[in-house]
Amino acid sequence: MVADRPRDHGCVRNGRMKILAVTSALPWPPVHGAAIRNGLLLEMLASEHDVDLVTLKAPHMTEMPRPSSLGRIVEVVAKEPSLTRRVAVGLRHGVPDLLVRHASWALRGRVQMLLTQHRYEVVHVAQAQLAPLVHDVKSIFPGQHSGPCVVYDAHNVESKLQHDLSNVGRGPRRLWARRQKRLLTKVESWLAKTADLVLASSLSDQSAFESLGGKSVVHLPHPILPKAATSESEARNDRPTFLFAANFFYRPNVLAADWLFCCVWQKVLRKLPEAQLRIVGPDSENIRSRLPPQASIGGTVDDIDSEYQRAWVAVSPTAVAAGAPYKVLSAIAAKRPVVVRGSGYVGLPTASDIGVSMAVTAEGFANELVRLVTDADAYESAVARGVEYLKQVHSVEVLRPLILDAYARVGAPRKSGHS
Repeated sequence: MVADRPRDHGCVRNGRMKILAVTSALPWPPVHGAAIRNGLLLEMLASEHDVDLVTLKAPHMTEMPRPSSLGRIVEVVAKEPSLTRRVAVGLRHGVPDLLVRHASWALRGRVQMLLTQHRYEVVHVAQAQLAPLVHDVKSIFPGQHSGPCVVYDAHNVESKLQHDLSNVGRGPRRLWARRQKRLLTKVESWLAKTADLVLASSLSDQSAFESLGGKSVVHLPHPILPKAATSESEARNDRPTFLFAANFFYRPNVLAADWLFCCVWQKVLRKLPEAQLRIVGPDSENIRSRLPPQASIGGTVDDIDSEYQRAWVAVSPTAVAAGAPYKVLSAIAAKRPVVVRGSGYVGLPTASDIGVSMAVTAEGFANELVRLVTDADAYESAVARGVEYLKQVHSVEVLRPLILDAYARVGAPRKSGHS
């Protein structure tokens, strides 16, 4: 029972800590940004600490190998409410739709049960949709020093994303985005002030959470693993192939696909009649009816690395974004140049400094795609700059000591107060 737990439960112990991590989706397979970040961060933490995981699992998802580095893994089947219920709950109670969509009493119950049965030093909560769990931890252990520390891993600033969506949306969608922005600002401000540590994926996000009142905000870039080395001449398709790999449950990526199909692709085909466009990622099947000529859908693929190997160039046509774009980092890791849309390029250094091509207009985007497949020197230069940037900033070797040091420091002031 909670009352039986020692009241001097500090965040830091000598040696290994016991950590309970909670994610809103399985961290495997690493087919989208959230899964990649969650999975690699948990593996880094597990290199020195004991990590248990509670996660939501999509219905009918096939079984995947689980990492042996983690301890207890509890999977709770996600049951997304209907659109009608989402709207009703959101309007009646003033709850952001992001939280309503991922609400799970089963998940919260399992987390609460584990917290009362085991002695955790830290609860690691990934993304804003799990904000209610932060409330639960603080409610179960209301004393200042009685419970575990809470680390909030903010993959991005959700309120900023809704602000940007309100600027590009129209009619009801614009009004909806404005409302979500207001509600999410309140949630993220509360998270920033309540969590013992906030992990921000970009410097701009770090500044945003500090301005929201975050008492301890650390910049932790997205980690990424280099792809297996393969001879480009052997791996690439015979015909120039452009890859758009994204999570299409995420509306900005659907809007990006529409723009790519309608405004860019025909311009590319006029100059490269043999070119191919490949679309892969969760829920990409639902945009199949809008495909332009010489384009194909791959759906959720088991081997994303092979998709990058067959491609010549990756594209990131998303117009709004927050955090830092994993689409760009994944392409660089696969040693493929990437073309981004200027308005959606956030959280990373100046594009040209890391070998990324940026365009503002559809004409410019198409021209950059053509240039990269027809100019071998530009292609190789972009790859070389990108690989060096990842090695210096986003490699696991660089980031592992950063997250381990952040965890080691988070409870030090509180612990010293009890010495």
